[in-house]
Amino acid sequence: MSEVHQQKSSIGKIIGCGCAAIVLLGIIGGATAFFGFTKLMKSNNPYKDSITAVQNNPAAVAALGEPIKEGLMPTGNISTTNGEGSVDLQIGVSGPKGKGKIYVKGSKASGSSSWNYDTWELKVDGQEQAIPLK
Repeated sequence: MSEVHQQKSSIGKIIGCGCAAIVLLGIIGGATAFFGFTKLMKSNNPYKDSITAVQNNPAAVAALGEPIKEGLMPTGNISTTNGEGSVDLQIGVSGPKGKGKIYVKGSKASGSSSWNYDTWELKVDGQEQAIPLK
């Protein structure tokens, strides 16, 4: 094999390895962001309040069965600024009898430690009537 051909082959390998490393770093970065965001969302009181409310609600337990488990990732947003907050979340849940989604919308007044939920309900797949969590 000629020296020029060996050089081109080595350069190709270096470029290939560099591209693979960039792709791998992108995957690792994306996974880190995904799990970090999920952990952040799940650590907030509206999320924790909602999971606890569903697990302790007799109608929710009857509809979903026990144990009631939370979904992989909630959707929506939670924001707090200067002690005031707003929440608009959808949280997937499931049990041995079915699955559903918790809808929670509310706010937190400045200086208050508790959230006020305007919408706080569980909609079970296949059922028309939502289960209130208040």
